[in-house]
Amino acid sequence: MIACDECKMPCTDCPVGAMSELEQMRILGNGNSGAGYELLYRIIKGLEKARAKHPRFAEGKWQALGVINAEEGELARAIEKSEGTEREKAETIDSIVTLIRFWLNEHEVMP
Repeated sequence: MIACDECKMPCTDCPVGAMSELEQMRILGNGNSGAGYELLYRIIKGLEKARAKHPRFAEGKWQALGVINAEEGELARAIEKSEGTEREKAETIDSIVTLIRFWLNEHEVMP
């Protein structure tokens, strides 16, 4: 089977070009492509900001898990203290960013 040049996965499983960007954004935005684009933009900007502030967000899986838990705790506090939707969204993005960084193994290697 031929592997994709972009993602190295078998072409039948290739996420690159498997669906249109608009369809991806509709899925991400729960049917609303504008919401999908906004969410993706906020995640990208959050990653950029987090990497500038903390180039290595953790050393090892357990410390990374602690960072993830701390971010989720911030989200819980924002909800508990009724800090508003925008604060809750900001804390949600921070949580997503730490999870992405974990998924990318940024706790193991320097980007």
